[in-house]
Amino acid sequence: MATARSGFQRFRWPPFGLGLGTPANLATLSAEHRIRFKRTAVVALAVGVAAALLVLALDQLLFAGVSLQRIRTVAGYSVGQRVLIVLFSAVTEELIYRVGVATAVAAIAFLALRGHAPRTALLSIWLGTLVACLLFGLAHVGNLPDVPHPYLRAMTLNGVAGLVLGWLYWFRGLEAAVLAHLAADATLYLLVASLL
Repeated sequence: MATARSGFQRFRWPPFGLGLGTPANLATLSAEHRIRFKRTAVVALAVGVAAALLVLALDQLLFAGVSLQRIRTVAGYSVGQRVLIVLFSAVTEELIYRVGVATAVAAIAFLALRGHAPRTALLSIWLGTLVACLLFGLAHVGNLPDVPHPYLRAMTLNGVAGLVLGWLYWFRGLEAAVLAHLAADATLYLLVASLL
């Protein structure tokens, strides 16, 4: 956490009160944290698989299953390439959208609203999560730009995933969000892609 002195005030980034933690680091320090982290990891993996299946179901219900086009395209890649896609997207997208966007928006909102609104930390966290979801959805429009309603589709389906990942990030830690993202992408691009 960075601190700087400006006159008599201290500035911390991100501000105290948002509740950011490092579960994996804490797990190395005590057996109690290790047990909690193992439980969190199992829950995150299960949530990731469930989120992938929910996104597929919503896609089938709302958008005639057009996401399968993307999965079929990825199925044409080698298993090694698909594993790299899963690993790269899980780590980089969580760093960009949860650590970068969601944390920055939440921290700015927290600083702006502190003392002016009830439950400022929770409000700031969800504001950060929603902005990250919006950008996360927009970033995925290019995966299937030629389908009906590409913006609505990407923002709905990736928005659902983004809400789940955002909740995990804030309330279970970055590691949980990465594991869930990894499980969701592995479900889609390794398991489902192999079945098509």
